Amino acid sequence: MNLEDRTEALFRMLDCDRDSAEALASSMRPCEYAPRTVLSHQGDHDDRLWLIFEGTVQLQAISSEGQATVISAFGPGELVGAFAAEEESAFDARSLGQVRALQIAARQLDQLFRHFPDLAAGMSRIYSGQLHTVLDRLAARVTLSAVGRCYRELLALAGASDTISPPPVIAALALTAQTTRETGSRAISNLERRGIIERSDTELAIVSRRMLEELVV
Repeated sequence: MNLEDRTEALFRMLDCDRDSAEALASSMRPCEYAPRTVLSHQGDHDDRLWLIFEGTVQLQAISSEGQATVISAFGPGELVGAFAAEEESAFDARSLGQVRALQIAARQLDQLFRHFPDLAAGMSRIYSGQLHTVLDRLAARVTLSAVGRCYRELLALAGASDTISPPPVIAALALTAQTTRETGSRAISNLERRGIIERSDTELAIVSRRMLEELVV
């Protein structure tokens, strides 16, 4: 991705002035990560921030007993990493598949914010949306069953089109719903058996949204 492409992408993502987008694009470094690459480790002091362009980055915390808990997962157009210089990471950030992103040091980003306030406004809108998603999933964790969380994630992925193309990877769906792959697989098979969804190699289609919504309990 050359400078012109990065500028255009940031201009659209952040809804900022083109000069601001170009200044940010010039300061951010394109990077690619293979599947299951750790971008940052829990406990490390890291000042890097990534804006994801392609793929998914999952955040997970490791307990003192070694138990891994998925916090959330973020995809294209979302932010992962530190907003403050030398901030201690509270989680591992790991690529689920191939990931393409732009990276910048938090200290450098702070300097840009001082000169281009519209960049700060644009990133705050992205971050606000991500915070809402995390809190929403936390509420689901408290109030919904594991199967209900899987169905809820399906509805979110499908959106208004009721179609997910390509079809979701069951293991990734289960992790996002904070449950096991086996539970996720049984939940999807149940929907397919009842005719609520249809799956092919290219897509997953929700046949009856109302019936699926009623199962989110």
